[in-house]
Parts: sequence; structure tokens; C-alpha cells
Amino acid sequence: MPEIEVDAWIRYRAGRPGKGRHASAKRRTTMPINRNGMWPEVRPSTGGRTYSILFSPDGRHLISHLAGDRVRVWDLTTRTPLFEWTDTHDPVFGPEPSTVVDLEVDYLGNGVLLCTDLRTGLTQSRKWPYEDGWPLSGVDGRLEFLVTTAEGEKAIVDAGTGAIRCVLSGATDDVGRGVPSPDGRLLAAPSWKTRRQPIPIWSTTDGVQRAVVPSGGWISSVVFLPGGARCLITGDDTTKVWDFATEAVVLEIDGDEVAVSPDGNRVAVTGDDAAVVIYSTATWEPLVTLEDAGSVNTMAFSPDGTYLATGHTDDSVIRMWDSWSGRFDHDLSGVTREVHALAFSADGRRLTTVTDDEVRIWEIAGERPAYRLPASDCAVNTVAYSPGGGVLAVADDETVRFFDATTASPAGALEPTGSPVLALAFAPGGGMLATACEDGTVHLWGAGREHVGVLDGHGRPAWYAAFHLDGRHLVVADDETVCLWDTTTGQFVLHLAEPGNRVDAVALAPDGRGYAIGTDRSDSLAVYRAAGTEPATPFSDTVSCMAYSPDGALAVGSEENTVHILKDPGSGDWNGFLNGHAGQVRSLAYSPDGRLLAVGCDNGTVHLWDAASERRLAMLIALDDGGSAIVRDSGQRLVDGSPNGELRFWDGGAAATSPAGTW
Repeated sequence: MPEIEVDAWIRYRAGRPGKGRHASAKRRTTMPINRNGMWPEVRPSTGGRTYSILFSPDGRHLISHLAGDRVRVWDLTTRTPLFEWTDTHDPVFGPEPSTVVDLEVDYLGNGVLLCTDLRTGLTQSRKWPYEDGWPLSGVDGRLEFLVTTAEGEKAIVDAGTGAIRCVLSGATDDVGRGVPSPDGRLLAAPSWKTRRQPIPIWSTTDGVQRAVVPSGGWISSVVFLPGGARCLITGDDTTKVWDFATEAVVLEIDGDEVAVSPDGNRVAVTGDDAAVVIYSTATWEPLVTLEDAGSVNTMAFSPDGTYLATGHTDDSVIRMWDSWSGRFDHDLSGVTREVHALAFSADGRRLTTVTDDEVRIWEIAGERPAYRLPASDCAVNTVAYSPGGGVLAVADDETVRFFDATTASPAGALEPTGSPVLALAFAPGGGMLATACEDGTVHLWGAGREHVGVLDGHGRPAWYAAFHLDGRHLVVADDETVCLWDTTTGQFVLHLAEPGNRVDAVALAPDGRGYAIGTDRSDSLAVYRAAGTEPATPFSDTVSCMAYSPDGALAVGSEENTVHILKDPGSGDWNGFLNGHAGQVRSLAYSPDGRLLAVGCDNGTVHLWDAASERRLAMLIALDDGGSAIVRDSGQRLVDGSPNGELRFWDGGAAATSPAGTW
């Protein structure tokens, strides 16, 4: 194994990711928050599971790794987010204060170590010859790197000098991510192939194997206790205390998610649907139980032991608990700003977005900021333009309100049906409107907004509805089925799909024959050329939303912050790849002429793409103070935001300030 050629750190700024199949997985997409950088002020959403939490040694910052490979960095003094990006590796804090070190690898296997200064937002890069491995906190806080390249020796490398510190004796090709002891002198490295193998323990000074921890079942992690005499083995909803001297398990505790206090005197343990209990490591008696902690997925003690931070399975909120009393203290949550509904006007000149409960109308070709519709007391679920483009329908809870599409003035409402409206669909000629409801019913309304019928038979919330080109048949979906109804007779026609897994997304092809269904299983996308045909299954990531273009291309949004484009969906081949969305993709809409694709994210931004060239044209931003801004993707201006709604622009290095929404 060659030593690393030591290059000087060079200044690096994350650029816009290129298009193409490999670009998103190989290029970091950075979203600075409240920093001078490429992206505007965007508060993070609270969606997605939290997988890991890491405090900085000085206790000033925190890193959380979230669903969709999102990494978020928090300033614990102000309790505000600093950065968010997508990453397949887990970054660590560097030896210098307020720095984060990370590995980036392109599809050719070329590695780059990135060091970000959290005070300035600047990142430095350095060539790195290994495509597999993990940064580690070594002896005396020294930054090291465990190389786990599939072939060849496994070694610990000093990331600062480039020198190989030691080669792990007897290490096999399946060595996974290493877990260092608190003093950095020992390293446990479970297999990445199976979690049922014994786990070797190496010395990080000479690479000699010092011990082997037996498996005895599934092992999810090995955590060292300070002093190096004992470790915790977790798995199968059990935590075992292993003594290296006696080579025996001395204690078992229910739960397999653990965190050890920095002084080693306390251990927090939780498990499936169990409370978080903090134990004394001297007596192993319970000291305190957290009050209503919820479904905890990961934990970490603050460096001074005052707080226990918990991450959860059902959101990305980091909750801080007083570790001595068990009482909740505060959280790091950001603001949920999910763009969950999009609709283009018939002429393509306006785009309506629903961010949380706000409805905004954007003039695509204009320079003025978006204007907001009058707020409702209820949640806004969806919006739709009439085929002629003159009317905008807004579904908020049990009410459907209408607005003039040009002036945004109120234009009436439907009579409430007693159940929240989850989806809207206008018939192609505009002679009928379908409203799909939470109670499973679909109500049909005539051209005069009179109630003309009910399609009743789902029994589960109907959250999708789309008319066939003939204006007679309606596709309706709930969580388990996708069905076709005849709106003239009010009769059920056939099941288009009963996938056996939860239905997450549905789209009807413009020709009325094909359709696509996304579920929460491994082959998550099924594309049908017509009813009754064998579907193509070209996609295995989580499908969050879908939309067909007028010419039949299919855009598929995933929780990996990307949009896949299938120009011939029935073939199962995808041809395009849009990335650079700092938030998870939650909604998609093509303009009526197919020229634009709007991508709504869970951080309050909407990205406008040129569908033909796959080039991003602009971002539409809903600011925290209610303001809005359109940021052109010209590459000539940098933009930063502030909570009071101002956007600061830099052009050629000269700073200027202008109110939000102006350009």
C-alpha cells in the first residue's frame, strides 16, 4: 500500500453539479444556511429519520445524518442550522476547532478529502487515493483514516501527514466501518457482509489484533467504555457488557441503542418501543428515565455530559434532554417548509405552489415576487387549474375555494362534503370536477359547481385522482389500490393495480393508456404501457412523486434529492438525471407545453428546470417572513439570506443589499 503524496490544502468551493447519470452520487450538493454561499436562506425541514448524531469536541456544533443521505450541521450556541448537504459517508469533526472533514469519491474511484471551516463556510480539498474508508478520531484527537478498499491491506492512515500509521494484521476484505475507543488506541471493525461474525479488536498503534468479541447473534454495534477494559455489544434488542479480561458477558440490558457519557460513568439505553433509561456503569442501576422520548433511533451525550441528544425514526428533529433529571430541555428542529403541491396554469405563465399551508402564485416570466392567496384556517392539501386556465381551485380541509387565475380574487367555493379533500381533478373539457376525500369517497361536480354524484367504495383515504382523456373515466388511488371508475354511470370499472405494498405515488400517462405506480417495496416503480400488461420496474429507490410530460416522458422524484427522467417509461430505461436539490423532492409538475419541469422540495424551494436541456433555470424561494424571491441560475450572482427576509447579492465581489423578491 503506497503512502499518500502530501499536497498542500487548496481552496475549494462546491460548484453546481453537472448533469448525467453519475453526477449526483459523486459531487457534493452543499446548502449553506445563514452563510455566504451558493444558495439562499432556506430552513431545513423536519422530515425523515435521523440515523446518527455527533457532537464536536468543544460542544459548539452538532452533526446529524438523516434519511436521504442528508448531513446537517448545527450551531449549538444559537441553535440554528449552518449547513446541509447530501453525502453517502459520515463526516467527522476535524482536529482544528469548528472544522468538519469528509470523504468524496467520484464514479472513477478518485477520492477527495474535504475540510469545511464552519466559521467561514469555505471548504478546502485534498486528493485522496482510496475510494473506500472512513475518517476516524485517533489518539489525542488526531484525525486518521481507516482504509477499507476491497482489495489489498487494510490500514490506518494519518490524514494530516499522509503517513500509514499501521496495517491491521489478519484483516479480511469484509472489514467495515471502524469504531475507535474513546482514547483512540483501540479499534473495532465489524464485517460489512454479515453482522453475525465475531468482531476483531486492533491496536491502532501497531495494528496487532488484541482481542475478538464473539457474536452470539446479530451485532448492530460495538461501543467501548472508557478505560478499554470493557465494551458494549448491541443487537437483537439487547445490550451486553463484555469484559476483555475475563472474555465473558458480565451483564445484559434490554435495548440495543446506546450512548456512553464522556466520563464513562453513565450509559443511556433504549430499544424497540422502549423508554430511554440512563444507567450507572458502576452499579448498572437505573439513574433516570427520559420523559416521553418517543421512538428514538440514535443518541449521544454532549461533551460535558449535561445533555443527551436523541434522534428519532419519524422525524429529523434533534431533542436535547437534561441527562441528570431526564426532562426535555429544547430541540433543534428548523421549520417544516415542504412544497407538497404544484400546478401550472394552462398558458404556462403562472405556477402555483403550496408550502406548508401557504398558497403562492408565481409569474414565471415576470420579475415580481409571488403573491399569496388569503390564508385559510385549515391545511391546504392540493391545488388545480381549470383546463381553460381561468380558475384556480384550492382544497383546504373540507372546503374547495375558487380564485380568478389572473387576479387571484375569490370566485366562490363548493359546499363542504364532511371530509377533507385530498385531491382535485378537472375533466379535460372543464365540464366536471372530481374531489377525492379522506373518507374514501370521490365527489363529482358539474360545470355550474352543482353536486352530481359520488363514487363510493374505497373505504380508505383517496389521495389521487386524474381524468382519462375521454373525460369519462377517472383514476383514483388510495394506499392499497389504484382503480378506474366510470363517472357517467358512477360504476367501478377495474383495478389497475393492487401491489400488496403501500402505494406512494401515481401518475397517468397523457395518452390515457399508460400509468406509473410507486410503492414502498424494493421494486418501487412499476410502469405500465396499458392496463393488464406486464410493467417495467426500472427503479428501486423510494418514490416520493411522479409526473408525465405532455410528450410522455416520466419524471420520478426520490428521497435521495434527485429526479430521474424516463423518456420512454415503458422500456424501463431512464435517460436523464436532475440533481442539486438541497431538500428532498416532494412534488413535480410539467408546464402544459412540456418546456419546464418544476421540482418542489421539503425545504421550501421550487427548482425550475429546462426539460429539454436538463438545465436549471431558477429557484423560487418562500422566505421565513412571508416574502419570496426568484433566484436566476445564471452563475453570475451569489446570494445569501437572512431571517428578516432580506437577500444579499454579490456580483463580481461587490456586495449589495436589496429587499426580498427584487432582482
